[in-house]
Parts: sequence; C-alpha cells; structure tokens
Amino acid sequence: MSEDPARSQREILSRTVIEERVTHMLDYVLPNRGNDTCPPDLEKVVGVLDAQYGIRFSFSDKLGDLPTGERILGTFTVDPLTIRVTAYLPLWSPRFRRTLAHELGHLVLHRRMIGKGKYISREKAIVDTAKQLRYRETAELSDIGWVEWQANEFSMCLILPRRYLQMLVYTVQMDLDIKRNLGTMYLDDQPCNKRDCQAIVRKIVEISSAKKPLLWRRLRFLGIIEDHQRKRARPVFESLDALFEIDGQQTHGEATSETANN
Repeated sequence: MSEDPARSQREILSRTVIEERVTHMLDYVLPNRGNDTCPPDLEKVVGVLDAQYGIRFSFSDKLGDLPTGERILGTFTVDPLTIRVTAYLPLWSPRFRRTLAHELGHLVLHRRMIGKGKYISREKAIVDTAKQLRYRETAELSDIGWVEWQANEFSMCLILPRRYLQMLVYTVQMDLDIKRNLGTMYLDDQPCNKRDCQAIVRKIVEISSAKKPLLWRRLRFLGIIEDHQRKRARPVFESLDALFEIDGQQTHGEATSETANN
C-alpha cells in the first residue's frame, strides 16, 4: 500500500462506530442470528458472502513472505473483491479466525478507500503480517496505521464481542463464587482482587481460546476491567508480540504475560 497524506481518504471511526458496522454487516449476512451474544460463525459468514455477494475467498495457498522476512498471513484486494488467508494457519484455528476477521474488516470498512484517486492502490493488495494484526491500544500516526487499527477493532468485535465477554465474565464469576462487581472486574493492588481477576481471565481463556494478553487488552479497552493499579511491572499493551506464535514458539511477550497482567 502507498499513501498520500495530502489526500487522505480514511474515516475517523471510534470503537463504538466500528461495533455498529459489525452489527450492521451481521444483520445482512446472518439475519436469523437474532439476539445471540456469542461470536458469529465465520464459516457461515464466508459462505453467505461467497454465494450471495460474490466475494472470493482463498485459504489453501501459502502467501509467502515480505522482503523483510515477515510472513504474510492475509491479504485483501478489490479487483475482484478477494480475501486470502495463508494455508500456514490451520483452517478455523483461533489465529486463522482472527486473520480472516481482520480481512473482513478491510472489506467492510475500507473497500471504498481503494482505487483511482484514493491513497490505497487498486492494483496492490492490502498485505497483513503479524505486525498489522497486533491489537493495539491506539493507532500509529499514519493513515495506514489507522486503517489497520480499525480492521483490528472490527476483528475483535467479531471474535470477542462486548456482550459475549460480559456474559462470560458474569458466568465465570458465578462459577468461581466471586460475588463482587458482577459483570465487571475491579483490579487494584489488593492481592484478593488480583487473584480474582487472574482466575476469571484464565477461565475465559479456556472457554474462548483467546490469547491471554489479547484478552486482557480487550477487557480493558471495553471497560469491563476497571484497572486501578498504581503501577504495573510491564504494561499489558507493551507485550504486542504475544499475539502470534511464530513457528510454534512462544514469543517473549507471551512468555512474560503473567508478569504483564499482574
């Protein structure tokens, strides 16, 4: 992708607006889903977009690496509208689903920002590696940085919707006999609150298959965790490399996630 700051085309989208865009898409694609709080079935989403809207999908090819050596995990192109996810990621695994959801974010949010007179070339695919798929607190200070931030927010609204996480927090609290702050989590320097929050997150990780650092970020961003710690040894937002395992190995961020989240 290339960008020209003098003729930026990006929209300013808040998390709330992106959440509304996700809901709007699902109302069209899965109209019988109703008031379901669980994450949508992405396999069904793909099937409808393919059969009814002519969106092309490819999950069987290895997409190669960038010249910098970063593995390409997903791409989005507009001519024709095509989403690709690398065959390196096991089909419908958590990493595959998150990459697919990110590319769906590009489709829904950014397809009109690409083409002649726009700052994203029609001839070149949007290429996403682990770097673009990191779930960040804020966007990088560039249009492309904002585009990737928006796609990640869209992805999280699909994979870990607000109402789903609120329901999980409440259910896990009841299972663990934690009766304080039902539906929310209060984290400060008191050992009892740290212990309760860690226990709740561990259980939600088991249920949702989300990576622990990503889940901590998501809960904080949504305000489900009220974090009043005076000092954290290592802010959770800094452990960005924990979001993807490279060749089956833990990254440094994932290996230290317990420290990051205390």
